[in-house]
Parts: sequence; structure tokens; C-alpha cells
Amino acid sequence: MSKSTAVSPQAVHVAARNLFASQGYRGTSMKDIAQVLAVSAPSLYNHVPSKQDLLHSIMNVAMDRALGALSAALEGVTDVADQLRRATEVTVLDFLENPAEVTVCNTEIRSLEDPFRQAIIDKRDAYGRRILDIVERGCAAGTFDVAEPRVASFAILEMGNNAKAWFDPRGQYTAGEVAALYGSFALRIVGHREGVSP
Repeated sequence: MSKSTAVSPQAVHVAARNLFASQGYRGTSMKDIAQVLAVSAPSLYNHVPSKQDLLHSIMNVAMDRALGALSAALEGVTDVADQLRRATEVTVLDFLENPAEVTVCNTEIRSLEDPFRQAIIDKRDAYGRRILDIVERGCAAGTFDVAEPRVASFAILEMGNNAKAWFDPRGQYTAGEVAALYGSFALRIVGHREGVSP
């Protein structure tokens, strides 16, 4: 049977993302991706220069989406407790709604070469700094009471991984309900004081 060459860049992205998540970047060849798409391996190079570029594209899309969602969630929100709740909710929701991309981002950063690797690390760090900034401002205002704001922000950032480890979309809770629960948990982590405003 002849293989079709009609494949979109998005289809290549999705196939690679799923394979990298399930069997790892190093365990996936361009031939594997081509087989999923029922095309010849050489035809993939019409859409992407290399497997390394493909890995970077997957991570870049994921990070840009996460940063954009975080900015949208915080836009116009002035109360620091609401900021932390919303930031946590959007973080957890991203993990639950995009598990394959998150898996690739979490496990394959070591497989990226510079300058790709540093670019993704910079975006990841920018995301983390936004969470830390909220926690530090809350502590400075007396709204939060936590001895180690940096460690608290790390714990909050890990909530997405925690939820992703057990969440089942067919289970008792929806992704939105889980995200809302984790948003309230984050306020407990930072020792939120009810009724105290910045």
C-alpha cells in the first residue's frame, strides 16, 4: 500500500508529542513518527528540519500556552490571594488538559540542545518567578504567613504534577473541580490569613 504524503504540520506535532511522551525522545525515531502518520520518513522533513527542532517546537508551544494562560488568569486581579488561587488553578488545569505535552516538558529538557534548551529554561523560570512574586508580595503585605516563600512557590508549582499523577478524566472530579481544590490548597500552603488585604 502506498503511503500518503498529505500530512499537516499540526499532525506531525501531535504524533511526535504523543510518542515522545510514551516512549521518550531518544526512544523515538523520525521513522516511528512517520509510521504513525502513514507517510514516508523523508516526507517529514517537509514540515520540520529535524527531530531536535520538533522537540523544541513541542516544548515551546507548551510553554507559550502556559505563560499566556497565566497572564490571562491574572489580568485585572488585584487581590493577592485571588492571584495565587487563580495562578494555581490555571497551572493545575494546564497539566490535566495537556498531559502529553507536560510529560515531554518535564522529562525531555535534558534532550534539548542549546540554544533551544536555554530558551525553554528561561520560559520555565519566568513562569516560576511569577508564582514566587505573588507569594512574596502576599507575605510582605501580611496576607500570607510562610517562613520560606521560595520553597512554598516550588510546592505550588509541583501541584500540577501531583494532580496529573492521579487524575482520571472518567473519575469523580472534573479537571476544573480538581484545579479549584488545588487553588484552595495553595492558600493553605502560604498560610493565607482570611480578611487581610494587601
